Amino acid sequence: MKKIIALFALIVLGTTAKAQNFEIKTNPFGMAAGAYNITGEMVLSEYQNRSVLFSAWYNTEDFQEFTWTDRDGGLSLGYRQYFNKFEDKGVFLGLTTRYIMNSYYSTGYYDANWNWIPQEGSNTSDDYLSLGFVGGYKFVYNDKITVEAFLGMGRIIYEEIDDSWYAASS
Repeated sequence: MKKIIALFALIVLGTTAKAQNFEIKTNPFGMAAGAYNITGEMVLSEYQNRSVLFSAWYNTEDFQEFTWTDRDGGLSLGYRQYFNKFEDKGVFLGLTTRYIMNSYYSTGYYDANWNWIPQEGSNTSDDYLSLGFVGGYKFVYNDKITVEAFLGMGRIIYEEIDDSWYAASS
């Protein structure tokens, strides 16, 4: 079922759809690897070179194993300021916050084929909230397709430990 949903999302959202002041984006390369995401970017009407972004993503177990991560998925909210005076394209800087969902099996064993076999009832969660910044470049082709490259850094500010939220330890 997950593969059918992913294939449908890839067909429908394989490219960025840009309609006036709102874009729906996805990463087809990430989807091929098992990292499914969808992002919406809304240009602020008063300032055509500023935008607000929101996104959601899900990582498959194969992708988590390939990248050695336990991040199941998450949600994010961001803000971008483009250096192009009147449009949302070109070089940008921004702020972003993310809610990352992590669940993993704290106890288990490896079988003869080196597959991790979790013990029943040992699923643990350690979700966290982070804050960071991003910088990059957005290329717009024919006012319909966009291609972006960006890098960012962040810091965990709150983390869930034993079903309670605490400020992140240093």
